[in-house]
Amino acid sequence: MKRSRACLLVVSLTAFPWLSGCSATNDIDYGSVNLVSVSGTVALDGKPLPGAVITFEDPEKGTFSFARTDSDGEYTLQFDSQMDGVIPGKKVVQVSTTRNILGLKGEEGVEEGESSSEGGEAPKAAGEAVPSCYNKESKLTVEVTSSTTTFDFDLKSDCSTTGSK
Repeated sequence: MKRSRACLLVVSLTAFPWLSGCSATNDIDYGSVNLVSVSGTVALDGKPLPGAVITFEDPEKGTFSFARTDSDGEYTLQFDSQMDGVIPGKKVVQVSTTRNILGLKGEEGVEEGESSSEGGEAPKAAGEAVPSCYNKESKLTVEVTSSTTTFDFDLKSDCSTTGSK
């Protein structure tokens, strides 16, 4: 009796991930998602801000698109690690030099954050260069539409920037 319980336990534990539908593939139907290509620049006190992560978050749903700025402070938003774009609507914009998001393409288009961590974010480094009024406490908002797709931000250390240029 003990042996059959042990066998049942092993079979159950082995089959559980398969039965629960765990998969490493992305099953999003991109054709059903209305994505807009969004790009722009980020500067801090008039100077390009390289290596910063910028997110456009939907304040209602909590979903977001993201990008990393290149050496000129330029970015193009990603919907996820497979597709560029953002769903139109009102967005809260956050900028950080310490945040890292799994699946984020680096300056050369290579995905970063290969290790997994809870919450979908990779570990953060020390030394945030962007004032908190533009990241965790951001009040920056934009309205993404099919005709408004470029957003340039010239952030100020005194937090006086409230939107895109």
